[in-house]
Amino acid sequence: MPTQIRPITPDDHDQLKVLLTEAFGTNEGDWEGLRAPGRTRWGAFVDGRLAATINHLEYTSWFRGVEVPTAGVTGVSIAAEYRGQRLLRPLMEELTAHARSRGERIATLFATATGIYRGFGFSRILQVGSVELPVASLGRIRGSLDLRRATDDDQDVLRTIYDTWARRHDGPLTRRGPAHERPDHRFKDLTGTTIIERDGEPRGYLRWKRGPSGDWADSVVEVPELIALDAEAMRTALATLASYDSVASRIRLFSAGDVDTMRWILPSNAWSPVGDNEPYMLRVLDPSAFDLLPAPPGVTATLPFAVGDDGWVLHVADGEMRVEPDPMAASSGRRLDPGALAVSFAGALTSSAQREVGLLAGDDRDDALWDLVFTSGRRLATRDSF
Repeated sequence: MPTQIRPITPDDHDQLKVLLTEAFGTNEGDWEGLRAPGRTRWGAFVDGRLAATINHLEYTSWFRGVEVPTAGVTGVSIAAEYRGQRLLRPLMEELTAHARSRGERIATLFATATGIYRGFGFSRILQVGSVELPVASLGRIRGSLDLRRATDDDQDVLRTIYDTWARRHDGPLTRRGPAHERPDHRFKDLTGTTIIERDGEPRGYLRWKRGPSGDWADSVVEVPELIALDAEAMRTALATLASYDSVASRIRLFSAGDVDTMRWILPSNAWSPVGDNEPYMLRVLDPSAFDLLPAPPGVTATLPFAVGDDGWVLHVADGEMRVEPDPMAASSGRRLDPGALAVSFAGALTSSAQREVGLLAGDDRDDALWDLVFTSGRRLATRDSF
């Protein structure tokens, strides 16, 4: 059957709604939302019928304090009758070519099935999802900072708090650009946004929703986002949530899982994942992405490596990295799976861990130096889901 890969047009709207509803239980809103700025969607058409689709979002991510142009991959869906027919590969190739033409060096996605995407060079770098805490477990926490309800005039304040937090981590989106102009669905119907301050200086915020009133045991306060710039801001946020103990039994938080620093402040072990946690996966679109990252001060190195049949050399000097192709390095003893590029870029796995999971093979003489170059000292985190 002839297959055509092309951008989705308004004429395809009805078919797209059916396919997205089949895959996700929703069609992601109206056509205006699907063709919003910062988004490009392609379809694979078999004999004129939309059989599969993929969506590209124009993002930028923080890594090592640097803004990295990022292709957000979302909305991947294949009609039941066409699964197993390798339609995802040409769609991914189209998206990748588009991303490279835009100067995007990495691609990221939240995977429902990680195995599918490993074949495209994606590797898991962290995991996010919702967790629940009994309100009673927060009762011993005390906070000393001031609180106030955010208003429409506080958008710049919230932006500054988020930016300060995001720059400290590896992985968060910058939340700038046309793809962020549409409101985040997680923040729809908020009860409020509370700003945390110390002597008038913003130190954090929490966005929260009071669930429907009813039986205390079933009542939940949802917190789709909590940003704290220091420990006292975190304690103040948690103490505020603890004040709901008379009307709600549980707090539901969007979290970075077991590595969330909040766990170091909680007075008990109560921490229950809710639903499916989502692996956040990254793909390096080209080894030259390493050029964007600063190198550790004082480190000088020349590191040859091979990815498939291609040879490369990573030069590290004067606080900078530079990657160049080198055919001689194709026979290098250090052989990286494409997924190893991703976890190295993100600092998600050491060389020894990469070897344990089959991402890295060959000579290990450069392992310690490679790890030194790619250890950022920053924590992987994100507060977004797409």
